Amino acid sequence: MKPSIILKNHENLKTGKTTVDFLISECNKKMQQCKDTNSVITECCDAPKDFKLTDNLLSGCIYSLKDNISTKGIRTTGASKFLDDYIPPYNATIYELLKSSGAILTSKNNLDQFGMAGTGIQTAYGYAKNILDKSRITGGSSSGSVNLVAGGIVDFAIGTDTGDSVRRPSSFLGVVGYKPSYGLISRYGVLPYAPSLDHVGIITRTVADAAIVADQVCQFDPKDYTSQKLEHNFYKNLKVLKGMKISVIKGIEDGILLNERKIYLNVISKLKENGHTIVEKEVDIKLLNGIGVTYQIISNVEGLSCYASFTGVPFGANEGGQEYKDLIFKNRNKYINNQVKKRMLMGAYVTSRDNFKSIYIKAKKVRTLLIELMNKLMDNVDGLLIPSASFVAPTLEDTFADTVKTSHADDCLILANFAGTPSITIPAGNYNGLPYGININCKQKQDQTMFDIAATIETILEDKNE
Repeated sequence: MKPSIILKNHENLKTGKTTVDFLISECNKKMQQCKDTNSVITECCDAPKDFKLTDNLLSGCIYSLKDNISTKGIRTTGASKFLDDYIPPYNATIYELLKSSGAILTSKNNLDQFGMAGTGIQTAYGYAKNILDKSRITGGSSSGSVNLVAGGIVDFAIGTDTGDSVRRPSSFLGVVGYKPSYGLISRYGVLPYAPSLDHVGIITRTVADAAIVADQVCQFDPKDYTSQKLEHNFYKNLKVLKGMKISVIKGIEDGILLNERKIYLNVISKLKENGHTIVEKEVDIKLLNGIGVTYQIISNVEGLSCYASFTGVPFGANEGGQEYKDLIFKNRNKYINNQVKKRMLMGAYVTSRDNFKSIYIKAKKVRTLLIELMNKLMDNVDGLLIPSASFVAPTLEDTFADTVKTSHADDCLILANFAGTPSITIPAGNYNGLPYGININCKQKQDQTMFDIAATIETILEDKNE
């Protein structure tokens, strides 16, 4: 497997080959050089003057946070001018855990406003352009965080993933994007989008690094009512497996563009060559085609509920008004973008008296069917392998023109959010100089197995490249 970048940097700090001040200085230089990608909303550094290196592997590690994670004393905007001046009075649990590890925060990163999009362009702070090719999107919503990892600016970054917002842009940028089992990383202090689907995720350059960060932040939190306990030591127990049994969705490759399909099929071929068994499982394509619309209905209803309090009165931007309704209208109309408005309207529409049973309740039933499907796909196997997308990163031009054609292969990542199962995207190859990744899934709380499968595939592909 690829060696840990975090471990190497930590060893360099312990042996005096580098210093924290030097690492921060280099990070700041690189952030200035990539300003035109709009990856960073707020530059910051919480390294104390009396910083002392400890044995924690994250001590002295440079990282960044998606700007929907609360940081006391540091503004948290959610990429919306609505919260342009908002400075939280408390810390998110994940930020507290990383502070206690000695990791050093250097920036709060760009995202689609409140996480509501999948492109990185629905933000009040400039389109998040792909750091590898600025004519293309990064993908969303954890766009800025993924950019900084792919650009080698930080050792790791924290994002959030409601449908694919860590794992899909990780495919576009050639990095590792990990979404844990539901509840393993606390969401306390994280701006919500859809609480039944939201996960905090980790972005790194290697599987080993994702395991190291996960060991620090996957902890039970009584402040989060969805928090779950899991005994783990992901990095220490990380291993390359033999004789794996991996399931794939039969015919899913038909939904992937030709050149990207070759990369996906090559991974399957290499697994077979290395003694692993591939189990093809048949799936009703009609059910897969229902993933996207089911996600939109459920997430937008929950999003509407979460942001109903965003009026500008208790906090946030306030344009003023004679009456309460007039005040709310002015504030939301000016500071909330059209994408968020659209999703809130959709949430209101499907929960109206006329549509609640026929649309919303039906979507909840379809979600149950999709969870059952996910579990069946992982029955009697070690894990499930799926494509991360049907294509490499689209151009900004095509995205704005709305000419990017998707397929059922693009929605499969959402299955892990519906089911709350662990899921990780890793680099699998390149087409025309652009990265493309594949995704590994396991049953709930089998995060260790998921890491092991990812490390095994990473090793196989690394040996091939050598």
